[in-house]
Amino acid sequence: MNNPKVTVIGLGKMGTVLASRLLQQGFELTVYNRTLSKMQPLISAGARDASSMREAVKDADVVITSVLDDKAILEIVAGENGFLNALKPGAIHIGTSTIMPQTSKELMQLHQKQGSIYLAGNVLGVPKTAEKGMLTTIVAGDSTAINQCEPLFGAYSAKIVKVGDKAYQANVMKICCNYFLATAIEAMGELYVFAEKSDLNSEFLAAFFHDVFAHPAFKLYVDKIKERNFEANFELSGGLKDITLFQQAFTDVLVPSDIANIIKTKFTIAMAHGMAHQDWSAVTEITRMQAGLDQSLHAVTNEIHYT
Repeated sequence: MNNPKVTVIGLGKMGTVLASRLLQQGFELTVYNRTLSKMQPLISAGARDASSMREAVKDADVVITSVLDDKAILEIVAGENGFLNALKPGAIHIGTSTIMPQTSKELMQLHQKQGSIYLAGNVLGVPKTAEKGMLTTIVAGDSTAINQCEPLFGAYSAKIVKVGDKAYQANVMKICCNYFLATAIEAMGELYVFAEKSDLNSEFLAAFFHDVFAHPAFKLYVDKIKERNFEANFELSGGLKDITLFQQAFTDVLVPSDIANIIKTKFTIAMAHGMAHQDWSAVTEITRMQAGLDQSLHAVTNEIHYT
């Protein structure tokens, strides 16, 4: 595609940054979000607006969606006011959300019937990473469509990992990556607490973690947990949603997810303590509480106070 017309639907933290990066790289961009105020900064920067999803996609060569969960993506694609049948033949839909593999299969089938193409183009990284164009894109689906979309992926990604010709394979890979990250966060939290109670300077442990977890995503959490700085890159409520998704995905293929079962309990406790809008790594504070280092938690705005 030469000079493709691109539409981004869903302007949360990540969707907004993806759209901004595409604008910076010179793509012709249309944006749509149910909360119209979220569109304004991008419109001021040069994006076109649309009064409905159907209007937003009607001329698009590529539609990128960034929404919360499976229910949301199915609603905006195939719901009563969904955009599916407004797409022109051969248009490509790139779904960036962390969703179930089964949902990805359903989306692929819906697009095949419509004469359009669905790619799962999951991203690894947080919005601050996306702002620098340093995300990793994990993509699967039609190989020709993937090749056509590489310049778009390159607008916000430093690395593109192609994992198969079936869209859902990218969702499987994203679940593997996020599950590993979630369990590593739990392990780091436990070890920082163990070191603190055993009178070991956490600097030694942090240096070890930085060597072992050289990827920028892990370095981010090594420091956030050590410094107990839980300003949100990915909110704890979203982490609970992902843990629940991991459990279901594992169950669908009859694989026990023992670690997820344990972690989910801590996420539930954290939610009950009002930590929903903290970074999901704040779940490690529950280990501190259980270990007797803090007897109660009180979440206030972006800070955690202890009594």
